[in-house]
Amino acid sequence: MASRNKLDDHPTVVQVRQQRDRGAARPAEPLDASWLRQVCLDAGADDVGFVEIDRPEIADQRADLGAALPGVRTLISFVCRMNRENIRTPARSVANLEFHHSGDHTNEVGRQVVAELEAMGVRAINPAMGFPMEMDKFPRKTWVVGHKPVAVAAGLGKMGIHRNVIHPKFGNFVLLGTVLIDAEVSDLSRPLEFNPCVECKLCVTACPTGAIAADGHFDFSACYTHNYREFMGGFGDWAEQVADSRNADDYRSRVSDSESASMWQSLSFGANYKAANCMSVCPAGEDVLGPWLDDRKSHLTDVVRPLLDKEETIYVVPGSDAEQYVANRFPHKRTKRVGQTLRANSIDGLIEGMPLLFQREQAKGLFATFHFTFTGAESRQITVTIRDRELDIAEGLHGEPDLRITADSRTWLRFLTKQSVLPWALLGGRIKMHGSPRLLRDFGRCFPSQSVRKQRTVESAPHNGRASTSDRRAAVERDLVLERKETVADGVVQLTLRDPEGRTLPEWQPGAHVDLMLRADLVRQYSLCGDPGDRSRLQVAVLREPESRGGSSYVHDVLSEGDSVRIRGPRNNFPLVQAKRYLFIAGGIGITPILPMVAAVDARGADWRLVYGGRTRASMAFRETLQRVYGERVSVAPQDEYGLLDLPSLLGRPQRRTAVYTCGPEPLLAAVESGCEKWPSGALHVERFAAKKGAADGPRTTFEVELAQSGKTLLVGEDMSVLEAVEDAGVSMMSSCGEGICGTCETTVLSGEIDHRDSVLTDRQRAAGNTMMTCVSRAGGDRLVLDL
Repeated sequence: MASRNKLDDHPTVVQVRQQRDRGAARPAEPLDASWLRQVCLDAGADDVGFVEIDRPEIADQRADLGAALPGVRTLISFVCRMNRENIRTPARSVANLEFHHSGDHTNEVGRQVVAELEAMGVRAINPAMGFPMEMDKFPRKTWVVGHKPVAVAAGLGKMGIHRNVIHPKFGNFVLLGTVLIDAEVSDLSRPLEFNPCVECKLCVTACPTGAIAADGHFDFSACYTHNYREFMGGFGDWAEQVADSRNADDYRSRVSDSESASMWQSLSFGANYKAANCMSVCPAGEDVLGPWLDDRKSHLTDVVRPLLDKEETIYVVPGSDAEQYVANRFPHKRTKRVGQTLRANSIDGLIEGMPLLFQREQAKGLFATFHFTFTGAESRQITVTIRDRELDIAEGLHGEPDLRITADSRTWLRFLTKQSVLPWALLGGRIKMHGSPRLLRDFGRCFPSQSVRKQRTVESAPHNGRASTSDRRAAVERDLVLERKETVADGVVQLTLRDPEGRTLPEWQPGAHVDLMLRADLVRQYSLCGDPGDRSRLQVAVLREPESRGGSSYVHDVLSEGDSVRIRGPRNNFPLVQAKRYLFIAGGIGITPILPMVAAVDARGADWRLVYGGRTRASMAFRETLQRVYGERVSVAPQDEYGLLDLPSLLGRPQRRTAVYTCGPEPLLAAVESGCEKWPSGALHVERFAAKKGAADGPRTTFEVELAQSGKTLLVGEDMSVLEAVEDAGVSMMSSCGEGICGTCETTVLSGEIDHRDSVLTDRQRAAGNTMMTCVSRAGGDRLVLDL
C-alpha cells in the first residue's frame, strides 16, 4: 500500500492524471480522412489512401501486421513520385541515386506522419519503404508489410504485367510507403475500377533476363538473380567466392575488377540494382502517357533502344531459362553464371519457393507426377505435377506417381543446394527413390539450384604425388565416435564416424584419405568414400584382407558401434584435377576414392565414364547404387583377371584434356599404366593400396644409417626396414601403412644413395635423391644419413 501511495505522489503521474481530467489528448475516432490525408501530403506524399485491417486483399498479411503493431486497425498507403528521366537513363549510377534518394524521402514522409500521430496519442509505425528488412527470417518473408497489395487495395494503382504498381497519374515512377495505426479512419479507399496499364508489352521487350512474359508469366528467379545481385543472397554468393579463393590471382579469376568495385560501391553507398528496364520503358499514367501517344517511334529510339543495346553483364543461374534467353535475345550482352541464391532452409520454405524457381522452358515436353514424403525434422507430403511448362503443387499424395521419393528433410535440403550428393543419401537410406532416376534429373532441370562456386584450380599432379612432410606433421588428430558399422558388400564394411560433441568436421576434397589410429601400434590409411559436402561425418570402407598386418581384421572383428576412433587428417595425395573428360577405372575396394570423384564431376556436368571391376558382383561395394543413379555411364566387369579388360578399346586413342583415374589391385593398375604409355604426361592418375614392387628385386644387403638429429648410428639388417631399425633405437617417428604408400614415414636424406624400387615416390622426388620412405626404401650403397 505504501508503494501505491508513493506512485500516486510521483510528479509525472500527477501531471498525466491532471491532463486526462482536462480532456484526452488522443483525437476522437474515427479519424477524419480529409485531415489525415492532408497530414500525409504536408509531410511530402504525392497521393494517399486508407485500408482497414480486415480488408480481404491483405488477409495474408494480417498476422504479421498485428505482430508489428498490436491493435493495428488501419493502414495508410501513400506514394512518392520519382524523377522519370533519372530512372530511364542507361546510366545505372543515376538511376540508383534516384532510387536511394526517393527511398529516403519516402521513409521520411512515413516517419513524419508517425511523429504527428504519436504526438496526438495515436500509436503508429512506418516500416521501411524497402530496406532494412527482417533479415533473420531470410530467405523467407523478410518484409514487415507488403506495400504493393496495400497500395492496390487503397486505390493508388494497379499491378502491371511487370509486377510494378502503376499509379493512374504518375505511372510506375513511384515508390510506396505504408503507415500502420491503431485507429479507425472515417472514409476508406477502394481499388481502382480500371488498370492504368496500356498493355504495350514494352516491359516484355526491355527485360534483360526474360523474366516478364507476354502471357503474364513472371520468372521471379531470373529477375531476382540479376537485379538483386548485390543484395542479400547475391552478396552471400560473392562472399563465398571470396572465401573459396586461394589468393588474389585466384579471386580475380572469379570476380572482375569492375564487379569488385561495384560491390564496394554497394557496401559503401547502399546496395545498387542492376536493372529497372521494365520501369524505365513503361509509358502508363496520365503524366507519362502523352509523349508515347504522340510519337511511339521516338519513345522506342530514345528510351527503349539504349537499354536493349547496352553492353552489360547479366547474372544467370546455370541451366536456367534466363541463360538461354540472353543468349538468344541479347547476344551482345555477357552472361555470368552465379549460384542460385534462393536457397530454402526448411521444407515449408522450399515448397513456398518452388513456383518462384520453376523454369517453365526447361519443363517443356515433360509430363510427370512426383510424390514427395519428407520425414525427420519436418514431416510433410506433397504431390508435384508438371505438365509441359505448367506446375501444380498439392498437399498430400494424389494419383499414381511416376516417381516416388521419401527423404529425410535435412538431407533433401542439402541435396538441393549441392552440399550433399544423391549417391551418399541413397546409400545411407536417407533418400529412397522408386522410379527412374532420369525423372529426378528432369525434375531438377526445372528447378536449377546448383552452386557454381568455382572449383579450386589444381594443376595435374605427378603420378602418386604425396603430401609434403610439413603437411603430414600439421595434420590434425581428433577422436571421433563410430556411429554406424554396416556391411556394404561381401567382405566390406563401411564405417561412419562423427564428432562426439556434434562439431563440424574438416573440409576435404575427392581423393582424400585419413589415418585410422586403431591402436598405439596400429595405424592404417583409408580413402574417404562419403560425401565431401557433409561436414557432419566421415566415411571409409574397409575390405577384409586375411594377409594384412592387422588393420582390416581389427576393423571387422574388434571395432563396434559407439567405440572411439582416433583419426589423423584428412589429407589428399590423389587430387581431382580439372579436365574436359574423365575416365575412371576401379577394381574392388579401389572404388572408395573414385566414388566421390564420380559424384563431383557429375554434379558439375562434366563428361565421364566409370569402369568398375571385381571378383564377383556381390563383392563390389556400392555397385547397385552407382548403376541405378548413373545408368549407362557405369560399366561393371566382375572377373578375377583384370587383364581380361579390353583396355585398348576402353582407353581408345590418347585424348587431350582427358584425365584417367585408376585405383585397385596391382594387376589392374599395371594394365592401365601400360595402356596409357602413349597418353600425354599427367593424364594418368594412379592410387595404390600397396607398393609397386620392382621387376627384379635385388639382394637385401646390410647397411649403416646415421641419424643426424639424434646422434645415433644404426645397422639395418637384411630382414628389417629402416623404419623398424629407427624405432628399435628408441627414435619416434610417424608411420602408417608400412608399404610405401601413404607417405607418412617420408624422411629427408642428407647424404647417401637410395634404392626406391618398392616406394611410390614421384619421379621428381626420386631424381632429387633426398627423400625416402623408411618403411620400404633401402640404401643403394653402404651408408645413409637421415634428418632424424
